[in-house]
Amino acid sequence: MNNITLFVKDFQKGTELSDHLATAEINVTFAESIYDIPDQCKLGIIDLDDKKFGNVQFVSELKSKTQLTLLGYMVRMHKDTHDKLKAAGCKMVFTKASIVKNVQSLVQELVK
Repeated sequence: MNNITLFVKDFQKGTELSDHLATAEINVTFAESIYDIPDQCKLGIIDLDDKKFGNVQFVSELKSKTQLTLLGYMVRMHKDTHDKLKAAGCKMVFTKASIVKNVQSLVQELVK
């Protein structure tokens, strides 16, 4: 079974993502910091609208201290913010609506 860490504080969105991932037999961990990431975790999904998680400093720290592939999502795409977060380490950035629809196929492709 694959492990994924969610950096999501929004209970509703976290539940939606977790439910979709559990259907695909993926173990989900909710994390508050870099120290909450389980061993053998390959992927991190970040709520980029959250002030704690959605900043360049947090994303670059995750990228430099872990081996996670990082996916992020936000309500509205802002080119400047999008570009900075991708440069900091997010492999892909999605809208909030599309992450839930596509999370199973994305994850299955990325954790092969």
